[in-house]
Amino acid sequence: MSIEFPEGFRFGSATSAYQIEGAANADGRQDSIWDVFCRVPGAIVNGEDGVVACD
Repeated sequence: MSIEFPEGFRFGSATSAYQIEGAANADGRQDSIWDVFCRVPGAIVNGEDGVVACD
């Protein structure tokens, strides 16, 4: 089986820490680099950190 894509077609993929890493303080999870970076004053717009991704 052969599939052809148009010239210039680009594949992409993404993931989200909020979707795959789980709660910031549950099940033995430790801080990621992003968790630490989010606590740097002024590093993130509005200081939003995703500790509570869905509530």
